Order: sequence, then C-alpha cells, then structure tokens
Amino acid sequence: MDSLHDLPGEVQEEAEGMTPEDINLLFMIITPIVTAVTTASITAKANERVLKDIIARIDDLEERLFNHEKRLSRIEGSLSKEARA
Repeated sequence: MDSLHDLPGEVQEEAEGMTPEDINLLFMIITPIVTAVTTASITAKANERVLKDIIARIDDLEERLFNHEKRLSRIEGSLSKEARA
C-alpha cells in the first residue's frame, strides 16, 4: 500500500491519525495472527476429512467382519448338523 487512501474506509479513518510506523507495527501484529488462524482452520478441515475417511474405512471393515462372522456361524451350524447325523 502506497498511502492511507488504499485502505478500506473505516480503517482509513482510524489510520489517518497514525504514523507510518504505527501502521507498520499494526500490520506486523495482525499478519501473524491472521496467518495462524487461517492455518489452524485449514488444518482442522484437513484433519476432519482424514478422520471421516478413517471412520468410513472402519465402518466398512466392521461390516465385512460381521459378514464373515455370519458365514462362520452358518458353517459351524452345518458342521454341527453333519456331526450329529
């Protein structure tokens, strides 16, 4: 920004009483905060997607395990009937 006129309206009004050093200091304080919040938000969204993927895989594995248990139970029942006969 080359001048105060490049700033948005409300910021421009507040900044008119500030020296360039004050403005630079303000930007030096605000920039890392905005960067940290943005990074945290992006990281949280990425972690949420990974977690949803893990949960979907676990659900699939649980369903497959349940199906295998049902098959084993049927096979055991058949073997039990054959052993009695």
